[in-house]
Amino acid sequence: MSSVKCEECQVGRCQPVSLTYMRKVGEHMIVLPNAPANKCDMCGGVNFDPGFLLAMQTMLEKLAGDPQKSDRKKAPVTELPQEWIPVRRGG
Repeated sequence: MSSVKCEECQVGRCQPVSLTYMRKVGEHMIVLPNAPANKCDMCGGVNFDPGFLLAMQTMLEKLAGDPQKSDRKKAPVTELPQEWIPVRRGG
């Protein structure tokens, strides 16, 4: 795949990478390794793949509304998944 110009810094080029996606839903934390994303080689900005985020939203809505899992607490899914930006440590 070819790189695209970073929308945040307008200088760097975004390269496809696999990163860990984390999202809090209710009292639970969802952690998915190897999520498709693009990361800027200059500013480090991260954008998760829109198709991946839509699939996550669809899956969470199905799980929240599944009557087969009525013995579990249902976490409300009222917002679109937000992009997670990793914290850079060190230099």
